[in-house]
Amino acid sequence: MNVIVHERDNEHLSREARAMGVVVWDVIQNGELVGIFPSQDEANAYRQALEEAQPQG
Repeated sequence: MNVIVHERDNEHLSREARAMGVVVWDVIQNGELVGIFPSQDEANAYRQALEEAQPQG
């Protein structure tokens, strides 16, 4: 399983969000968006939960 956390780029934010300086963090699992979070800490916590829920082996 591949889980990635990254900051959403400005091209994927509305003009209003860009004007307000909103920062959004995306969580991508196996190439698909599975979560959108207002902070990097929340996004990383979700990533960790996904990785821990995945069966090992």
